[in-house]
Amino acid sequence: MADLRCPFDEAKESFRRLLEEQNWSTQILWLSRDRVSGSRSRHWIFRPYELVSDDASRAFYEAARTTCSSIRLDAFGTIGDRTLAYVQDWGADGRYLNFGVPINPLPLSLVSSKPFWELLRFTNGLRGESSFLQHTKITPKA
Repeated sequence: MADLRCPFDEAKESFRRLLEEQNWSTQILWLSRDRVSGSRSRHWIFRPYELVSDDASRAFYEAARTTCSSIRLDAFGTIGDRTLAYVQDWGADGRYLNFGVPINPLPLSLVSSKPFWELLRFTNGLRGESSFLQHTKITPKA
């Protein structure tokens, strides 16, 4: 089976072209699991403007390339004039690379307070996390 997963920099440039075609910003903030919390269809992002480095997403992507998993780069939403995106280890035994841009971005709320963030994550854990967070394997930590 052919491996269609190119190195991260090539994938990122292809993803940026797709974002541009879909009229999304090509300036990307790279989301990680430790920076998103959600319940039902509502999601909160902790200090998103700090997510300018792609180092953690690159490492997660490249680690997934050493397995048989398919990989996705997906836009999650917009924050100001930037696209919030994530790398997903899709799993399966396909070795594919896919991109996604939602038709209707999810509503996002921004959180800047660390104590409020911790309380929010605890509360969402009790309420039950969003299905996105329950079933999507993304970069664990920024």
